[in-house]
Amino acid sequence: MTRDPRFPGYDDATIEQLVRDVAGEWNMPPVRLDAPGWRERVRSSRTRRLAAAGGWFGRIGQAATAAIALTVVGALVAVVITRPPAPGKTPEPSAGDRPSAGAQATQLPKIFLTGDEPNPASVVMRSERGDFASVDLKTGSVNGPLTSKSSASQVLVSEDGKILCLCVAASGSIDGMATDMLVSLERYDSRGKLSSSRLIEQFSGEPDPRDEGTFIPERPAHVLTWVGFSDDGKYGLVGWSERAHPVWHSGVLVVDLGDGSIVSRQDLPDATDGEANTRRMVEAPRVVGTVGDGRVAIAQNWYEWSPPASDMASYAPSNAVFLASFRGGVLGGAAIVPAASSCSSLANRAGPMANGGFWLACTDGGAGLTVLRRINPDGSPLADVRISGSGGIETDPTAVSADGSTLFVWDPHATRLSRVDIATGAVTSGSGTARAESGPMVALGNWLAPAVAAKSWLRSGLAVSPDGTRVYALGVRDGGSGPETAGSAGVFVFDATTLEPTSVWQPTADYVSITVSADGRLVYAAGLPGVDATGARFARQQASITVFDASDGSIRLIAGQLGSDALSFISTRLP
Repeated sequence: MTRDPRFPGYDDATIEQLVRDVAGEWNMPPVRLDAPGWRERVRSSRTRRLAAAGGWFGRIGQAATAAIALTVVGALVAVVITRPPAPGKTPEPSAGDRPSAGAQATQLPKIFLTGDEPNPASVVMRSERGDFASVDLKTGSVNGPLTSKSSASQVLVSEDGKILCLCVAASGSIDGMATDMLVSLERYDSRGKLSSSRLIEQFSGEPDPRDEGTFIPERPAHVLTWVGFSDDGKYGLVGWSERAHPVWHSGVLVVDLGDGSIVSRQDLPDATDGEANTRRMVEAPRVVGTVGDGRVAIAQNWYEWSPPASDMASYAPSNAVFLASFRGGVLGGAAIVPAASSCSSLANRAGPMANGGFWLACTDGGAGLTVLRRINPDGSPLADVRISGSGGIETDPTAVSADGSTLFVWDPHATRLSRVDIATGAVTSGSGTARAESGPMVALGNWLAPAVAAKSWLRSGLAVSPDGTRVYALGVRDGGSGPETAGSAGVFVFDATTLEPTSVWQPTADYVSITVSADGRLVYAAGLPGVDATGARFARQQASITVFDASDGSIRLIAGQLGSDALSFISTRLP
């Protein structure tokens, strides 16, 4: 290996010890029984859509890059670990929690408070294990899991802290996948105690009989659900999709959140589950926005793969968008909009246009590409607005201004914020300045795991202040010291009108989620457990919440010991 002349202080013995330390600290990430395994993570529906859009060159390139990197790392580790220590030098003990070669991270305190307690001081969070938890910021304690249901569930939190849950429970199993989804309306008091529960509906699907006795690496679901709420908070929306070979049945239920009754039901056209040697997975439809004149947009995605039992199957994604009337809880008259279909891979948002048409915000590869598609009242499309990003981050990179006239798009790696005038399609951008460490080991890490390949995720990484004057965004560091995360670049604050960056609030943890108090005075950032702010492995660090004063970025509170489960906010606005 050629030594970089810019870093003469790193001799062979030093490099040897660094490699020993890295190898000693590395282990396989934990496998959670309630979450998809490695294959499902790297080949989620969104990842499959991205791979299909990018073609075989993208897939082969990623595989080749990974193979080369693993080969190089394996060779280095094998040579260095088996090589005896240099004469006269005794290797230092390996520090399992050491975040980097030159710095020792410090565990965040249980509670660090400056001034008055934040308001609100109790926050309901989603856990990455698929449930919800209530975090008391006064004591730094976590009450949860609350519902013990699946990750498809959604909650509403009232100002007095009471929780309403449209909860989804999975049951039955064939080939390791649930065959039944039970949707219920549950109420919890401010302490998280269940006060009432009512079963709404049960959805059931079946495996594909053509594949009986055959191992299908894809492990397709038999039944899927999606849960959301109407803009006014009066109704629950339940999308469902059931396989009943040779078709998928799907639709949307509207539930009165007052008494749990089903107000209306909108069935969507049946779809095939795959012809001949092709299989199709049809996801649950999602209501992605109100588009004016008493109408909502419903998006539904599906993907096909062939051959069904192949480890190297060919994937093809597609989607459809329907417009349906929605008045007084009655959903009906769903009709497909041909010009809105195939708007990139995933439709995240929709809204009305002044001319009576509507718009969709779609993403491909998380932060990799955002497409604004605008549809005229007669169904004809206007020119798409396409905003490319760095990619490599699983997130919805968009937010909408309070008046619905502006779409904000955030690139967490490049720390670039774009503003799109929905009516005209005009785009303006502003950039923040990230602070990144430098040095030979960082350079080596960036080469082995470049920023665009780092596996990172954000949940609600972009938020607009209640008065619409500021935009808060979570930045992601370029590169990273591990395959799971690239670390946090902090909270970037932009003027919503000029897009000028007003400040960067440095991270206390590896932030993955952000929200703003209802009065706009406080900004809350949730940090990952198991890593420090740079993304380096730090086993002692637990999940955390840091509360900033929005006026000057000063830290009002840190709750730094919230357990080993990653937490994220359920909304970008607190009640």
